[in-house]
Amino acid sequence: MASATYGNLLKAAQPRVIHDDKTYRRALKRVDELMKRRQLSPAEKMLLELLAKLVNDYEEEQYPTPDVSPAAMLRHLLDAKETTQAEVARQTGISRSTISEMQKGRRAASVENAFRLAEYFHVDATLFLARR
Repeated sequence: MASATYGNLLKAAQPRVIHDDKTYRRALKRVDELMKRRQLSPAEKMLLELLAKLVNDYEEEQYPTPDVSPAAMLRHLLDAKETTQAEVARQTGISRSTISEMQKGRRAASVENAFRLAEYFHVDATLFLARR
């Protein structure tokens, strides 16, 4: 289907706003199929972006993310990845003391450091930025 046009892909996939688990699972399966491919055509990339947005909107509505402080999120990600402050410092270029202060909630992440952490942990940078 790599040569299919976006219109043809839309016709085959028939994406729609997700209101139930059946539609959610179907869209998620299609997203998974597209993500497993080595290379996507521009049309497939557009379809993937659309389906991912629909899936994300449904997940945010059904399973809202709890309001977690940036410090708590950093602690969680360190634990989940089973890594150390020293390793994160080496990989991101953020000083170990800065990471320690951020983890304790004594220091807010700069925008630059939020993006470095986001890239390292493969998450959204806003998780590390203070909310008001």
